[in-house]
This record gives sequence, C-alpha cells and structure tokens, in this order.
Amino acid sequence: MPSSIPVLDLSGSPYEIGLAHGKAMKDLITEFVASVTAVHQANNTFLKAERHSLISFCMRNQGFLEKFSMDLLDEMRGIAAGAGVPFEDIVYLNCFLELEDLRAPGLGGKALPDALWGCTTFNITRSASADGRAYIGQTYDMEKYYERFLCVLRITPERGPAMLVLTFAGILGLNGLNAAGVGAVINKVAATDARPGVIYPFVMRKALAAERIGDALGAVIFSPRATGITYQLAGSGVAFCAETSATYYQLLDIDGAVAHTNHYVGQFMRRFETPGWLSHGGSMVRKQVADGFLKKHRGALTPELLKDLSRDHTNHPRCICAHGFPGEDEKTAFHTVFGIVMDPAAGWFDVCAGNPCENEYQRCSL
Repeated sequence: MPSSIPVLDLSGSPYEIGLAHGKAMKDLITEFVASVTAVHQANNTFLKAERHSLISFCMRNQGFLEKFSMDLLDEMRGIAAGAGVPFEDIVYLNCFLELEDLRAPGLGGKALPDALWGCTTFNITRSASADGRAYIGQTYDMEKYYERFLCVLRITPERGPAMLVLTFAGILGLNGLNAAGVGAVINKVAATDARPGVIYPFVMRKALAAERIGDALGAVIFSPRATGITYQLAGSGVAFCAETSATYYQLLDIDGAVAHTNHYVGQFMRRFETPGWLSHGGSMVRKQVADGFLKKHRGALTPELLKDLSRDHTNHPRCICAHGFPGEDEKTAFHTVFGIVMDPAAGWFDVCAGNPCENEYQRCSL
C-alpha cells in the first residue's frame, strides 16, 4: 500500500481492536475531531450549527447503536481511549454521512447545500466478467478534506470472519470485504424519513461480520437505520443492490452488472427522495455513463476496465472521477477521495487514494 494510506493489523476483542486503531491513528483522529466541525459549518453556513449541538444530535443515536451491536460500541470506546479523545467525539466522526442530511433537527436533507454530488458504485456478477469472477467497487466522493484521513483496517476478530476494511481514521468502516467472500460498497441518498437510528458504519461492519451473504443483506435491509444509503453487496455467486431509506428498502434487479449513484431508481423508493437533494443532473449522468460502460463491456469486464471506468470525466467536474471546481476550498470541494475495485472471493482490493485519473491503484489483501 502507498504510505499515504496506513494499513493497520488489528485483532482481539472489540475493545482491543478499537484501542489499537485509536493508538495507531491518534494524531490523525485528533486532527479529524478538531477540524471536522468546520467542514459541516462550511457546507451549511446558514445553520450556524456549533460543535456541541452537532455532537448532541449525533448522540441521539446511541441507544439504537447499543441495541444493534454492543461489540461495535465497545470498539468505538476503544478507539476513543486509544486516541485520547471523548467517546462522544468518535460517535460524531462516525455520523459523518448522517450529518450530510441531519445537520439540524427537523430539517433533514432540506438543509443540504446545492453543490453536493457523490459516489458511483458498480457490481459485476460472474456472468458479466471476462474471467468468471465477481467484482464490486466504487469511487467514493466527499469533500476533499476527508482524503488525508484514509486508512485500511485488516481485522481478525475473536469470532467471525477476518475483514479488510477501507475507512477514515476513527471511523469503523466505509466499505470492504471479508474472508467469507462478502464485499460491500455504498452510495448516499437523502431520505425524507431520516431519524435517530443505526448509523451507516455500524450497518457496514455488521454486514462485513457476516459468514453468509444472506446475513450481510439482512444486516442492511432489516436494521433500524438512521438514514438513506444504497448498499451494493456481492458474495457466493449472488449480488444485491439494496436501496434503503430509514424505514424502507427495495432490491433492484441486476442483469449481469449494475451501477448506482445518488438518486433512488426504484419506483417505490422515489417517494423518499428529499426535494432539492439533487440540484443538478450529475447523479443521473454518472448512472447512465456507468451503466452504459458495463453494458458495452458485458462479458469482458476486468479489474483494469473497472479502473478505467473510475477515471471517467463525462460531465466534469461532477463526474465519476469527481473534481471540485477551480479554486474551491477543500472543505467544500466535492472530490473522489478514493477509488476501489474488489474481488471479494479472492480476498483483495485495489485502492487508489484521491482521483484515479491522477494516482495509481495499489493492492491490499487479507
């Protein structure tokens, strides 16, 4: 892995895993905690939200997290202890996507700025690849600020499969794969039914703790979620694209391969899309470009071709390989903070820090 993405080997109890994570990434976690409020404020200046009110808003989720997974809560407590920061600050970091549409009580996605765009995911079944292997991946788009906090967690828990997780320092996990051959990636969608509940990193890690793809899917669609996320899952020769809001879900059909971006596609789910969440057509452009690419290369798709897709600049800068506008501050410039292509059955992913058009992919394995 490149030196810009630290790789941590973590094992033991949930608390011990978190403690080692917190100690290893202490400097970055401290910086993250100290600076992230400015990012939320820069993206919603009219709210004038202070750090303490944002943290209080995130802590409304705590009871749901305790009921959903005490192990993951203990891991967050370990991260806090290892980094020497309050537990509430680690909850705050882990709610970063919930804060994309819950930055003020009662406002939800209506409080979003109109400059946002986001991730492009792809899910390729065995029948659509060149070599009969299944691949899954994405470009992950956030404010450019987030890129410097990237790290990889190679986790060997006391029970359950080992995991290879890509994340930001102090956060349980953004996406990844496990030794049972399950892989998962996501898109943000802003749902009108957002509420206190289970936050996305908890859902992701619960899915990656599954021994079976069906259990991973169950963790995604049957959890009391706080917000809307589309989860793409692959494993054991099957694949799922699950559009979720806080209270509902819909599984999209997958004909060989499917791409997803940041709007609901399922007719049932369209009712949950926040008005004004998409102030431009960039998400629709990325979806059409990615779907067209997967259709054109069906039966010949390889990891290298998928990396080519991650470099696409159609509708620049609101493109699959996203770039902020010239001169835009890193706290507001939406940007591809990483690209990733996984072979879950083989237990590896190739990851590129920053824009894939500018930087190289490097392999990381279980």
